[in-house]
Amino acid sequence: MLDSPIKKIQTLALVIFIFAGVSISAQEVEEKTKIDFQGNYRVRGFNLGRDIYTSRQTPVTPYNRADFIQQYNQDTLTKYQNELTAREKGNPSTLSPQKEDTTYYDTRMTLNMNFQTSKYFEALVGVQIGDVIFGGRGVNQSSNVGPGQGGEATFSSAVNMQTNFLYLNFKLPEKSFTARVGLQLFTSAQGRVVFVPGTGVNLTKDIRDWNTTIEGGWFVAKQNNLTDLDKNTFADKNYQGSNVYFYKIKTSFFNNAKHELYSFYLDDNLRDIQDVNGVYGLVSRTSDTNQLFWHGLFNEFNFSDFTLTVHGIYNHGTVKALNPYRDADGNEIQQKYDRYKIKGGFFDMQLSYRYDESIRITAMGSGSTGRPGYEKDGTRSNLHGNGYRTLFPGYSLSNIANDFTGGYALFSGRDMSGLYEYGIFTDIVLSGPLVLTLGYYRLYGTKSPLMDNNRFYNEENFYHTSAYFGQEYNLNLRWSAFRDMQILLRSGYFIAGNGLKAYLDTTQGTILRELFVTAEHRF
Repeated sequence: MLDSPIKKIQTLALVIFIFAGVSISAQEVEEKTKIDFQGNYRVRGFNLGRDIYTSRQTPVTPYNRADFIQQYNQDTLTKYQNELTAREKGNPSTLSPQKEDTTYYDTRMTLNMNFQTSKYFEALVGVQIGDVIFGGRGVNQSSNVGPGQGGEATFSSAVNMQTNFLYLNFKLPEKSFTARVGLQLFTSAQGRVVFVPGTGVNLTKDIRDWNTTIEGGWFVAKQNNLTDLDKNTFADKNYQGSNVYFYKIKTSFFNNAKHELYSFYLDDNLRDIQDVNGVYGLVSRTSDTNQLFWHGLFNEFNFSDFTLTVHGIYNHGTVKALNPYRDADGNEIQQKYDRYKIKGGFFDMQLSYRYDESIRITAMGSGSTGRPGYEKDGTRSNLHGNGYRTLFPGYSLSNIANDFTGGYALFSGRDMSGLYEYGIFTDIVLSGPLVLTLGYYRLYGTKSPLMDNNRFYNEENFYHTSAYFGQEYNLNLRWSAFRDMQILLRSGYFIAGNGLKAYLDTTQGTILRELFVTAEHRF
């Protein structure tokens, strides 16, 4: 429905960009190209431990419990017989304990190169080498950190290099206007809706008299225009892709207040099927098309020793999601897509108090409407009721419960639908460049996860669902050893609640912990 206007908007923006460049070409004074190099080198050491799963391992679709119990008992007997045979022959154990305690090290380097040819044009390329794990990922195990991970002493695979940024920046200083085209970082306020590198166009206009900045543009999240289904050398799909359009208005009418009003629109007509597998087979199969909006209002107020941020997001639109016809045992018979109307919300609040120059205390809370997990028919709960759908967020609330910076993470911003977390942390300057951060957090489901399709954690086994997912303790220590060198110790200890076990369908385990030390040199 919106294909034609949207294509016109895209074409118009590119035409404006091209003609603006032509209009100043006569006035352009050739300058010597200036090159600026920036980057950082990082090395980390990890220690991780857990006795609970970090993702669900059992299917979410309906099932025949009697058949499952019979198959489970048979699999358990087979494992026991294999282990007994191995021990009788003196062979190594065929089983591994259902807990983990591991240590490893990795390293990476990022490099950004900025080329400035005049006051109107500059280009930037940013690359990353690694993460490279010392010794590789493990004997006969494939890497899950970057392509061609490398790191093994035999150099069996190459060290990977990936492009993080590749864009042209066109500037009109006299008009306070910039246009950035290419692979770049797209963000929203605090990364709650979008924090992702993508290829597209970002237009920015400063209105200095009003202390206002207006941004707009789009990026192509995914495209499928080059598919040749029957291999006849002709592409079979036109305008098949996932595009995100946005605008942002940032204002600061008063010295102690900042505001940002924004909207993002996702136009996605791809029906790619994504399978998630676990220990007990196919966990979930999802596919959907989306026409969704996110409207947000971010406010920050500074009052002497207090800083208050209040942030709200309204999500609405339409999703056509895969919900196949199934038999009584949950087996897929025929594919079909059902239509769902989405109306959800996200809240974000933070209050910081500066006690003195050495101590700062912050209370925070973030979460969304809906229910975490899946419905009885196997569909995601965020398709129903007041469920909230995420776009491409990237943010951390605590070191384990919601994190995207490395180590263990139970959830990322993309998985926080129907969850909320609140907590308190304090930053303490111990002496000059040494800062200690202590934090305590609690994680809940906005509603309790459903257990209709749970194999292990269910009422037949005398378990009950709960909205309480767990609590977490954090301790971080940051030492700015030199102006361009810092060392960070970061740790977390998470104690699981019944809500998390109901969500993951697991009865075992209680804790997750992580500790890692990072040394980073910037240049």
